[in-house]
Amino acid sequence: MSETLNQIPPDAWPLIDLLFNLTMAATGVWLAITVFVLWRRASSNLTPVNAAEKSRKAQPDFLKVDKKARAKALERGEAFDKELERREREAARAEAHRKRGPVTLGQHLARFVSFFMSLFTLATMIFGAIFQVTRMGEMMKEYSTAERIMAVIQSHPISFTVATLVIGFQVYRFISERNWQEG
Repeated sequence: MSETLNQIPPDAWPLIDLLFNLTMAATGVWLAITVFVLWRRASSNLTPVNAAEKSRKAQPDFLKVDKKARAKALERGEAFDKELERREREAARAEAHRKRGPVTLGQHLARFVSFFMSLFTLATMIFGAIFQVTRMGEMMKEYSTAERIMAVIQSHPISFTVATLVIGFQVYRFISERNWQEG
């Protein structure tokens, strides 16, 4: 071997060194790429083409739907959406509160007066309803069922109209949203 190496001219050694270094660099790059591809296949759970078994009935996994996992993923997505909407509402509420600034004495007074008037209106409605029921009870003893209904409609046309509209709207909403079906 030493005779063969002695036959190489000294001017060729720099070229041999360069080619050796290039070969080693190419080998290193090839080795790094091979290791990277193997790690990638292992982490992606892929098999090389030549390692796969031959089968006429082979089908890819993505054709089979895991319905339980899909349902769980949809539930997680809906829960995430609800949480995101809740956070956005809270952020919007906090921003609106920040923009309003501190509550002044006039605003406190207005809130108190509004609350007091609401309580007064509620008390008036309760006592009015009690007295009205008593008066209606006496009147109802004298009339038949149809006459009672007509007397109530004639004596309270606005209340009857509002109650009819509210009841009609709620029935329409109940039917249109199909709340009686589970779903």
